[in-house]
Amino acid sequence: MTPSSAVASLFFFCLLLLLLPAQHGASSHASYKLGSRQVFFKTPGRSPQASAVPTATSCSSIAAGTGNKKLPVVHRQSPCSPLHGLPSLTAADVLRRDTSRIRRRFASQSSGVAAPASAPPPAATIIPVNGSSDSSTLPGELDYSVLVGYGTPEQQFPMFLDTMIGTTLIQCKPCASVYNCDPAFDTSRSSTFTHVLCGSPDCPTNCSGGSVCPFDNPNIPIEGTFAQDVLKLTPSTAVDDFRFVCMDVGPPPDLPEAGFLDLTRDLNSLPSRLSSPPGAFSYCLPQSPRSQGFLSLGGNATVRDDDNRTAHAPLVSNGDPELAIMYFIDVVGMSLGGEDLPIPPGTFGSNASTNLNVGTTFTMLAQDVYTPLRDAFRKQMSQYNRSSPGFAGFDTCFNFTGLQEITIPLVRFKFGNGESLLIDGDQMLYYDDPTTGPFTMACLAFTAFDDGGDVISAVIGTYTLASTEVVYDVAGGKVGFIPWSC
Repeated sequence: MTPSSAVASLFFFCLLLLLLPAQHGASSHASYKLGSRQVFFKTPGRSPQASAVPTATSCSSIAAGTGNKKLPVVHRQSPCSPLHGLPSLTAADVLRRDTSRIRRRFASQSSGVAAPASAPPPAATIIPVNGSSDSSTLPGELDYSVLVGYGTPEQQFPMFLDTMIGTTLIQCKPCASVYNCDPAFDTSRSSTFTHVLCGSPDCPTNCSGGSVCPFDNPNIPIEGTFAQDVLKLTPSTAVDDFRFVCMDVGPPPDLPEAGFLDLTRDLNSLPSRLSSPPGAFSYCLPQSPRSQGFLSLGGNATVRDDDNRTAHAPLVSNGDPELAIMYFIDVVGMSLGGEDLPIPPGTFGSNASTNLNVGTTFTMLAQDVYTPLRDAFRKQMSQYNRSSPGFAGFDTCFNFTGLQEITIPLVRFKFGNGESLLIDGDQMLYYDDPTTGPFTMACLAFTAFDDGGDVISAVIGTYTLASTEVVYDVAGGKVGFIPWSC
């Protein structure tokens, strides 16, 4: 053996020792990266179902918290979740739900540039997240909830994370609706509950007189009124006079049964009220039900410029007042397997922004972005058995059943500051059977939309960013991405 071949063999052996095990579904496979490609291969391993369900002991520790101002967040289908038992969603259900919300939110908007919101300080709070990206418990809106307390004395409710609506919503009693009224906040039991009145600085609705300030948002088909009360996150962390919408008519079936916790740039959002620097927060949503992530508010949610793992994207805004509360980043291009995609000039940049949305599962792309990606992926994967038609709402699928090794070209998002983010193969593919993925039916987990108007070129969802800490530094004008943080 020549010295060069010996070095190469030693390098490959060391590389194998560093291989990461599968994250989605705990399948018995490992992988390594070669530039902008990822090689997956089967390994002898334990049963994929081992440790997939949290034990009673682990649920007890989650419920008790883990100290250091940590408040647990669980997936709605987790046995540890207060909402365990809600109906499961298929991938097709999720795609229809997300497409409907994106169409409703962006189709009629205009474009422009807006300044970021500002807010007051206090202490840092870290909120861990537990979740699953199993096919029946997909990550995204309606799935990850945090248990918080409202009122005095405290009443606890599971709240779903949201970065789109722009206000916190919670169902309140009495419920004037045929929909389920449990759980619901009983305002009559809280000594600190107050209504927000028309004409008050806290009333965003154009109304007059001393009547209660109504919630009026054409994008959210619910009825309610603005109110204030104590929001308690941990025994030592509370927000006084926290503004929210009290839903007195229950939400329709596609909205959560408890409510949304607002993480937007709005001045009354949780990050704005409980962060220093203003508006700073981060989250990391795990791929596996056996792993734990977090939601961090305040001083711990800062972009680490000295960390080589961190990719930074400029944070930009849109001039429409309704969109200024949302998070947009400056994506200027994409590549696949190291080759730039032929995306038409002007598709990214200027007023056509890329939205980060914790309420969307799969990444949605404008047609002029999705078509080049789909075509390039099919071409670079032409040696494999393509399944036509696709399944679960995806149109680019392959049957990897029975193979021992596959090579996946990786997607890279390119930012306006010259930096980029490489997406792991497990975040690019949706597996028909997560316990055997990727050696099963697998689909390119991106989809197209054509109703974003001229203001949106992409919506990056939670599936694409699973296990990546997403750090929102509003004051610094950037978003950080730290892979493999949970």
